Amino acid sequence: MRTLKSDFCVSLRRVDFLGVPLCSLTTGEFIECLISETLARRGKPNAKPFFVTYLNAACSNISAHDEEYRRILHKADIVYADGQAIVWASRWLKAGVPERVNAADFFLEFCKRAADENLSLYLLGSALGVAPGAASRFVSEVPHLNICGADSGYFTDDEEVLERIRNASPDILIVGMGVPRQEKWVFRNIDKLDARSVWCVGALFEYYSGYRLRAPVWMRKAGLEWLFRLVLEPKRLWRRYLIGNAVFLWRVATRVWANFS
Repeated sequence: MRTLKSDFCVSLRRVDFLGVPLCSLTTGEFIECLISETLARRGKPNAKPFFVTYLNAACSNISAHDEEYRRILHKADIVYADGQAIVWASRWLKAGVPERVNAADFFLEFCKRAADENLSLYLLGSALGVAPGAASRFVSEVPHLNICGADSGYFTDDEEVLERIRNASPDILIVGMGVPRQEKWVFRNIDKLDARSVWCVGALFEYYSGYRLRAPVWMRKAGLEWLFRLVLEPKRLWRRYLIGNAVFLWRVATRVWANFS
């Protein structure tokens, strides 16, 4: 049975975004909620981890046809607006969220808070060597940060990885395997994880390890980060962005029209 959420997290407003319960919160509120929920679970071995993930346009499209993934989003403790398109569309749908909450923008700030509260982090995801590279960057920026493990997300033996996580017993397990693999893996194993919280972060480790370039700030603020990624990896991402963005806009427009009618 889940423990009661903190008063702060209980008070968060949730809105329906094309069938997904989306939390309406700022970056500061997100950090406060994750930190407070993690601390609340310390010393409570029977409490399930606080489960956090995100929504962007691609995630929304996947949720429309992947029933398992959609069910997981409904059971998550927090689903936050990772993409600028989600923020804009939420306003058109009269369910406005205040801002984009993108982990890559504020992760070092989060690390400082976690270190101040003596919370340990375990990084799981990306290709071989990427998570340890990101861990080195985080510790160089926040020297008193406790990272108790860093593993690749490409593995064939769940039990071996789960055993390492249990031995480390992190306060927060941070998983970056891509959508929907990361959410499905977490949900399948959540009862076996000795962690207070689990946070899905997508490609976060790749950005901080230097494995992948990130768009300039002006492109992120303009909602054009997708274009930067498409230019860098057209073969891999053309379908996701050129077709996916059109599908997303059509889905939003259809809902707006239905609400208007």
